[in-house]
Amino acid sequence: MRTLHYCSALFASLAALPAAAALIVDTGAGANGQPWSFETAQYFAGEFSVGSRQVIQSVEGYYSNIESPSGSVTIRLHRDGGNIPGGILFSRSHALPGASALDWYGVFGLDWMIDPGTYWVSFEPDGGIKGIHPGKAPNPMDEYAQHSGGGWLDRGENYFDYLDVGVRIDATPPASLPTPGSLALLGAGLTVLAVARRTPVDADDGSASCNASGHPRPGAR
Repeated sequence: MRTLHYCSALFASLAALPAAAALIVDTGAGANGQPWSFETAQYFAGEFSVGSRQVIQSVEGYYSNIESPSGSVTIRLHRDGGNIPGGILFSRSHALPGASALDWYGVFGLDWMIDPGTYWVSFEPDGGIKGIHPGKAPNPMDEYAQHSGGGWLDRGENYFDYLDVGVRIDATPPASLPTPGSLALLGAGLTVLAVARRTPVDADDGSASCNASGHPRPGAR
């Protein structure tokens, strides 16, 4: 019976373990690169791919708002549209105060599940923002796109790779998939279980060989 209780507790603890979060995109900051204008008339997107199902938890861009008025930035996840972003899958906005220095800004607490494939993430500032989204991030995304003149500019594959703006995307595998940590815990638990099954126990309480005062029980070795 004690073995059954141990197994129940082990698997309950495994079920409660959260999936391990990881940055599936991390370009690094583009602070030392070309200071691309970041405003309603011009903004950018980047392409990335995933090889397994993921749940996006947060998306950030490295940009600023030079002007005094505050505004907001809408971050969208798109299907792949070839050389430009395709249809919108998810969207969330965040406030960007006036006179905000270059830093990472974004949306958090997301639950955007995506299947293996190629996607685009875009950052659209509203009319209150006039800032900088600098290029030359050290680990650029697969491809970039620019939105100007009312639409995405399709100039051919990799045409806008020189943009290299900074983007971070944090994601976890779906909860139904075991993480390496949970698998290791399961292995350790099964090892303990195997040892426990080979260890003889007394019939009265299944464990203690001493009485409440700490002295050996009658018949205990």
